[in-house]
Parts: sequence; C-alpha cells; structure tokens
Amino acid sequence: MGEFLAMSGVSRASRRDVLRCLEEFALSHGGKLAAAPGGEPYEHLILAGEDFGPITVMYPGDFFGWDEASGYLSEALGVPVISLHIHDGDLWMYVLCRDGEEVDQFNPIPDYWSEDLTPEERWSWAGDANVVAENWEGVDAASIEKYLVTWDLDNDDPGKAYEDDEHPIDDCWQLTDFMRKLGLTYPVDDQGQVIGETYTFEVSREE
Repeated sequence: MGEFLAMSGVSRASRRDVLRCLEEFALSHGGKLAAAPGGEPYEHLILAGEDFGPITVMYPGDFFGWDEASGYLSEALGVPVISLHIHDGDLWMYVLCRDGEEVDQFNPIPDYWSEDLTPEERWSWAGDANVVAENWEGVDAASIEKYLVTWDLDNDDPGKAYEDDEHPIDDCWQLTDFMRKLGLTYPVDDQGQVIGETYTFEVSREE
C-alpha cells in the first residue's frame, strides 16, 4: 500500500483560532481535540507554521474528512484554506476553499477513479494558478503554474516543474514543493520527526 496523507493549509490565521475551529469541528462530529505532547506523525494531528502566517494542519491517518474540515476552517476563519492530499502514493491533489466554498481543484491524473469523465469533469480538475494566487497572499501564479499539469504516465523522465524543486513532476511528493511555494511547512522532517505541536484528534465516523 502506498502513502496516504491529508492536510489543510490555512492561508493566514492565529494558531489559537485554528485550534479553536478544529476543536469545534471535532466536537460537532462527536469527537475531541486535546494536546498530546510527543505525539507521532500519522497517529496525531500536527499543527505547524508561524502565528498569523500560513499554517499547516496534518490529520491522523484514520481521518478521512480533510475536504470537509478544510471547508469548515475556511468558513469559520474567513480565510482561504487549501485541502491537500496524497493518495496511495500515486498522486497529489488539492481543493481550494474560500468562505467555505470550493473555488479551485487539481488532480494530475483526473481519470484516476474513472475513465468515463466528460471533458467538463476532466477540465474541472485542471487547477488554476491565477485563482490560487488571487487567494493566497504572496504567491505569484508563475511560481506554481508548472505544477498544474496532467501527468504523462508513459514519460519515464518528465523532469521537474521548477529547477529548485526536490521532486519530479510524476512524484506524489511534489506536493511538498508546491507547499513550499505557498509558504506551508511540511510538518515531518527527513528523519520522521514532528515539526510542530501534536494533538489527539478524534472524530466519529457515524453521522
């Protein structure tokens, strides 16, 4: 089984407000949020980033409502929030929310789950660098537009989107290069250690 990751990137907010909204979200779903010093990646929620700057929320591996949580954070905080996901090590994708509404989305393999997509459905996952730039302070469309391409899986050497990237175009970990352009911290270092604060985050799956 490949890697699965789910995160929310908050464009600008205080850490206290982000935590308050996450706690509200958990409570509204029959769960809870509580500090868990020394917590582990993929087992606990991680909060990383500077106060009133871009903030990264990485969810535990057993949480599947990352798009819903991102939309809630966007609406409750009144700022753009981007939902980020690595799926089974095959691809990375995002859904961008403003005021709780989805305004842009990207998937480099749009027919990953279905080959019967209409042209409109396929286009809906193309991503729009201008929309991201309009909603993310300090980001220029030219600095991210080369990430938003459909992957050619028959190309054995697709290269990198930008020279300073760490990962090539067809690598799911290209997500971390994209995050860097948005000023978002990937909250686990190369040794697997947490960068940030850890919390217990429990949400009931029974709705």
